Amino acid sequence: MKHHHFFPVFIALVTSYIGLHFYAARWVVKSFSIGPAAATWLRAVFLLAAFLSPFTMYLKRQYHSPALEPLYTAGYAWMGVIMVAAFVFACSDLAGLALRRTPGLISHDHLEQLTLAALFFILAWAFHGGFKTPVIKEITVPVKDLPPALEGFKIAQISDAHIDSDWKLRQFMEVVERINTAAPDLVLITGDLIDPGLSCPEYLGKLTAAIKSRLGLFGALGNHEYYYGLEKSMECYKAFGIKLLHNDSYDLKDLRLIGLGDIHSENLSETDIKNTLEKHKTGKFTVILCHQPLYYGLMAETGNYLVLSGHTHNGQIFPFHIFTKAFYRYFYGLYRLKNSIFYVTSGAGAWGPPMRWLATAEIPVLKLVKQ
Repeated sequence: MKHHHFFPVFIALVTSYIGLHFYAARWVVKSFSIGPAAATWLRAVFLLAAFLSPFTMYLKRQYHSPALEPLYTAGYAWMGVIMVAAFVFACSDLAGLALRRTPGLISHDHLEQLTLAALFFILAWAFHGGFKTPVIKEITVPVKDLPPALEGFKIAQISDAHIDSDWKLRQFMEVVERINTAAPDLVLITGDLIDPGLSCPEYLGKLTAAIKSRLGLFGALGNHEYYYGLEKSMECYKAFGIKLLHNDSYDLKDLRLIGLGDIHSENLSETDIKNTLEKHKTGKFTVILCHQPLYYGLMAETGNYLVLSGHTHNGQIFPFHIFTKAFYRYFYGLYRLKNSIFYVTSGAGAWGPPMRWLATAEIPVLKLVKQ
């Protein structure tokens, strides 16, 4: 993505994020009849809180220390908390407008109490979703003209683990255990495995080495590997025993793998994608690893593929499903275009806030069968 296109979007996001804090402070002041002096202090506190998340993100990237992990977690968590709070408060305000037309149904005080109860319930639900081990999602994929040798072939997909801390390493250990119980023939990583804050520790390499896959472990880059540092990320993948496919291909007896670089990070055009696919195209059944679910129509025109993507997190925290869908037409789940099949996973982890609400983390295991 070109910087001059991204800058207005970035400014809009920052302005909106700060605006959420002022809106939340206004709701609290209005709902609890807080006096002018206290209200001023409350707005100041919320404004300072707006800078907590970006400050901890900067700190983590520039001066990472395991001793500061609680601070990093708190900063990221606040980002999710304020987003959920603003959404709940907005719903409360809309409910208040509707209830004014039916006086006596519920008191104003009761609405505020119900709003806070709903907020705490949703936050507990969201944090539980962020910290729990992703579930195995078994998906049967009928494929036209599937080679007989690939009947019943199982592919496990790991995407968007965003490992940047000790607790995410522990979560990934549980991901490995669940993958091994599924006994896949092949394990594919579709990007955003690592994030700034991780120093490629030896024990992560031990975890990837513990993955039981008959045909090995392969991966493609996500946008966060570029944030981490491209060369450093590629070295980490190598140290972890992951065969990295960076706009490259690899043959595994009855199938071919093609791994694309991150489309936005490398500013890949339709022509770039088409040329890469044409260059590595064979008559074999082909699986494409493409972190961001983009150019699907072009891929379907180019050949018959199974394409695996992630990146969208299925929105991660509602209502951001709506905004993510606005940018990504192919948002989550299984899609068919011509004779190609595409799967966009919600991912095995969480970025930023350790929260997931109405967007369960998953480990897809796709079983190929003849159509």
